[in-house]
Amino acid sequence: MREFSAVILNGGKSSRISVKNKGLLKIGGMTILQRIIAVLEPLFQDILVISNSPGEIDYLEGRCRIFRDEVEGLGPLGGIYTGLKKMENRAGFFVACDMPFLSAELINMLLDASGGFDAVCPRYRGLIEPLHAVYSKNCIDAIEVLIEKGSSVRVRDLFDMVNTRYVDIDKEKIRLGFFNINTREDYERALLLEKDSTPGEPVLKGGYP
Repeated sequence: MREFSAVILNGGKSSRISVKNKGLLKIGGMTILQRIIAVLEPLFQDILVISNSPGEIDYLEGRCRIFRDEVEGLGPLGGIYTGLKKMENRAGFFVACDMPFLSAELINMLLDASGGFDAVCPRYRGLIEPLHAVYSKNCIDAIEVLIEKGSSVRVRDLFDMVNTRYVDIDKEKIRLGFFNINTREDYERALLLEKDSTPGEPVLKGGYP
């Protein structure tokens, strides 16, 4: 997938789980960031991590390029903006740092659907996952317009401003791909799920019945 980059968003607050950086939580002997990179490395030559605290993840240098978020305080949209500006390719797969069970099959499905679109977002029964999606550099101007509006904007606000494609995902494909860790209970469940799965092959998140 040389024409695509991969961007991991390692910012935001983790107040509900009482840790500073969810990407550094360990599952199966690896941090979540390491697990994500292990899935991305066979698919992408250009892998970036956008972080508010790059010094905490310098152990990943050599496997990815690390940049500080240029627009702190804007949430994931600021990280997407920085990633779009720093990535080498015209389009990239963007993922949050708290998703330990990525599916290469699901990622490839989104990349295959991205031709001619500015953004490609997966959808399951009406629920979308904008932090497991494809964005192109064509989104930069629209994000700059949203940045001017202030901190109340959401990533999904971008979809109404650019040429967006929603890809409907069936229950089998969604399995663990969208599982993310927001609470201590989520983390404990991830530890249990890991025993029955490997990175790139998982389970169904509670939020997606």
